[in-house]
Amino acid sequence: MAKAHTLALSALGAIFGSLAGAWMGGRLGRRPAYFLLCFASLASCAWLFRGVGTYDLRFLVLTFVVGGMSAAFYGWLPLYLPELFPTRVRATGQGLAYNAGRILAAVGAVQMGSLMQFFKGSYAEAGAVITLVYLLGMVVIWLAPETKGRPLPE
Repeated sequence: MAKAHTLALSALGAIFGSLAGAWMGGRLGRRPAYFLLCFASLASCAWLFRGVGTYDLRFLVLTFVVGGMSAAFYGWLPLYLPELFPTRVRATGQGLAYNAGRILAAVGAVQMGSLMQFFKGSYAEAGAVITLVYLLGMVVIWLAPETKGRPLPE
């Protein structure tokens, strides 16, 4: 039952997070929204992985929050990616950009086993290390163009 509650709350958080990610991108601008989403994801994951050691209400609330923060990018990406590429290559550019992130995620997933061994089976400690990728996102987004309010490239 604990697994079912955890998955349900994470998925429910993801629904709200995806809507919030798009709203933030439209309201704040693409780069500031991405930065804040990375920061919120990093902070909520750190709190969950480092600050909660038992299955209780706090764990479930944080599972909802982490689900929302980490999935908010799925609302933000469809807003930002089309604005980066001219019409003739828009679908290809979006596909490559989106799936490059999946490759990075796959590398993280493969490394999780090694991290689990390093941390003597602690999923929480290994997860806390993996989520440091959000720090990279917080830096790299400032190298990308801000596209809010600009027309789509022809």
